[in-house]
Amino acid sequence: MYMDRITTSQPAIVDATILHNEQVAPRYHLLTLRLEVSSSDASWLQGVAPGQFVQVDCRPAGILLRRPISIYKWSREELCLTLLVQRVGRGSNYICDLTEGDKVNIVGPLGTPFATDPTIAGERPLLIAGGVGMAPIIMLARHLQQLSGVRPHLIIGARTASLLILRDEIAQIGCSYSYTTDDGSYGTRGAVLAAPELELDKYSMVYTCGPRPMMRAIHNWAKAHNVPGQASLENLMACGVGACLCCVENIANQGNTCVCTEGPVFNFDQLLW
Repeated sequence: MYMDRITTSQPAIVDATILHNEQVAPRYHLLTLRLEVSSSDASWLQGVAPGQFVQVDCRPAGILLRRPISIYKWSREELCLTLLVQRVGRGSNYICDLTEGDKVNIVGPLGTPFATDPTIAGERPLLIAGGVGMAPIIMLARHLQQLSGVRPHLIIGARTASLLILRDEIAQIGCSYSYTTDDGSYGTRGAVLAAPELELDKYSMVYTCGPRPMMRAIHNWAKAHNVPGQASLENLMACGVGACLCCVENIANQGNTCVCTEGPVFNFDQLLW
C-alpha cells in the first residue's frame, strides 16, 4: 500500500479576517483569509498539505453546521489561507457573500492529504481536476513542481470555457498543463480522458479531485494502464472530525469509513466506487 497515514499538525480553532473576495467565475469565489494569531501561535500552518481542508463557521447566517472548504493556497509567513468556494446552498452562499474585513471562524487543517513523497509521486505524476476539485489539485501541482526530479502534468476539465478558472495562476506554476471542455469551447473537446496527453506520455502516479463520475473514469483508465493513483473525495460533511458519520464511505477491507478523518484522500485500490 503506497499511502501511509501522513502526520500533519493538529487542527486548531481560529478566527480569521477576510482580506479579499474575488469572484473568478459564475458561482466560484476565491477568498483570502488572515488568521488572527501571532506567528508563534500558528505552527499548525506549517503542517498544511495539499488535499487538506478547513471547516468554516456559518452560524452568523443561522446555519448550525460548518462547511468543509478545500485549501487552495497558504502562506506561513503571512498567516493567510486562500479558499476556493462554489455556491451550492445556504452555507456556501454565506461564505461567498463575505466581504473584506468580515470575521469568520475556521477549524483546520483537517483530513489526510495527498501522498507527495517523490518515491510515491515518481518522475511524471498526472494531476486531473474538475470543478471545485481544482483547489487541492492546483495546490498539489505547485508542491510537486518544486520537488527535484518530479515533472507533473496537469489536466483541468470543465463543461465550458467560462468555468475554466484560474488559468493565469495555472500558467505560473511552471508544470505542463492542458484543458478539456465538454462543448469544445477551449482546449480539447470532451471529458478529461479525451486529453491527448494521456496517450503521449507514461505516467508514474495519478492524482484526482472532482465530480465522482469523472474520478471513477480516471480510476478505470489508471487501472487499465497499471498506474497507481489517489482520489480526493467530495462527500457531504458536517462535523469534520468523524463524529456525525455524515460522510461515510465503504472502503475496501475497512468497511464504512469517515471521509473527513481517514480521507478525503484515498488510494484508488481502496475505493469501491
